[in-house]
Amino acid sequence: MLELSFWDYSIIVLYFLLLVAVGYFTKRKVHGVTDYFLAGRRLTLPLFVVTLVSTWYGGILGVGELSFNYGFVNWLTQGFFWYLSYLFFAFFLAKRVRQSNLFTIPDLLEKFYDKKTRFLGAIFNFIMTTPAPYLLSLGIIFGLLFGWPVWAGILLGAAVVLFYTVRGGFWADVYTDFIQFILMMTGVALVIPFAISKFGGLSFLQANLPAEHFTLTGTWTTQMILVWGFIACWTLVDPSFYQRCYATTDSKTAKNGILISILFWMLFDICTTFTGMYARAAMPMIDPTTAYAVFPAAILPVVVRGLFFTGMLATIMSTVDSFALSSAMNLSHDIYHKVFRPQASEEKVLSMTRWGVVVAVLFALILALRFESLVAMWYTIGTIGVSALLMPMLFGFFSKRKISGHLAFASMLLGAGTASFWMWYGYQHLYEGWPTYIWGLEPLYSGIAVSLLILIFARIFNKQSNVV
Repeated sequence: MLELSFWDYSIIVLYFLLLVAVGYFTKRKVHGVTDYFLAGRRLTLPLFVVTLVSTWYGGILGVGELSFNYGFVNWLTQGFFWYLSYLFFAFFLAKRVRQSNLFTIPDLLEKFYDKKTRFLGAIFNFIMTTPAPYLLSLGIIFGLLFGWPVWAGILLGAAVVLFYTVRGGFWADVYTDFIQFILMMTGVALVIPFAISKFGGLSFLQANLPAEHFTLTGTWTTQMILVWGFIACWTLVDPSFYQRCYATTDSKTAKNGILISILFWMLFDICTTFTGMYARAAMPMIDPTTAYAVFPAAILPVVVRGLFFTGMLATIMSTVDSFALSSAMNLSHDIYHKVFRPQASEEKVLSMTRWGVVVAVLFALILALRFESLVAMWYTIGTIGVSALLMPMLFGFFSKRKISGHLAFASMLLGAGTASFWMWYGYQHLYEGWPTYIWGLEPLYSGIAVSLLILIFARIFNKQSNVV
């Protein structure tokens, strides 16, 4: 348990009270499904930027773990590759997404293919947007701050998020993200100046870290690095990214907002990477999974320390609420309304969405208590979800020929199934604690390859059919 002062704890408590207040008052802004799902499609550029930036950084402890263990490779795998996917989205997808005037990724899958593809896409979206990794982060942090068991911290974080998300929907998400953006950017920027003042600059790091920490690849194999490059394609199939683009006032706001957000993400990544490296250099014996919390607690003064931990909690909770709402929309809008109850009223869909938030959080609680490593959870969820959705979405956007819904469905199911089998096989054949995959091939590669081959076949078959 970390030792914080009364003033540090007061700042944290004030933050939670503020979230509850926002949730209480934003309910009055909800007047229908579009308000609850997309804030009435009225997000201006500043609101779009703050909600996008804050939503995308819930895995702060996992990033700290990677930079503590491996150094600059964290920036490459969790930063640079993602910037490329953001740029691709901004220049090639943002306008298409906003002008479609839809609500979710499964809406697009039905537009591209058919209703059963929508249904399967909703299931994979639900898995990808589970807030489980971030609830686990909350449990770990509350354990450090208050000495609670991890499950108690998870339950508290889930309860607060449930309150304001169920009441206010996306409006509550946006307003809390505004607060959380300010706190997370302030918090992450506080550590480096104090670390330099206490320990010194680059020379201190070089003297106390392995040389591999200063190379872009570290001790990682090329294949492992590239796998994280493919996982960065998560952006292209992430419901929260699409939701925010759907919610903007126009497509220009969506594109420009993503470009501005990249600058904030770059600053954030630089700070988190160096914080993890300073933690390893100054306190090499601490647990890597909690290094991003333990090291700042040791070097920051009173009040500043409280601001840092409030910013840390804000970083995580901004993702928990966004992912919980996206998962709920998959259940209520994409499955209940569009597949089983097309005639359901707006009031019924809203009611089901609120219950969907509860279901999504309960599902996340189960997963959070099942995993011990944030990075392992990201890797598993990302591998399965990206294997299923990446190729069908890209073909849907860019293929000029209509592809059969049956084959699109098969590409999603077999892509995810292949990646899952590959992963299961690897963990059944461990070597020195590491999984041994078939042909030494990472599961994500096999999943994407199978999905791509099926879609290529579908396109060729369609072409031949047209000729006949």
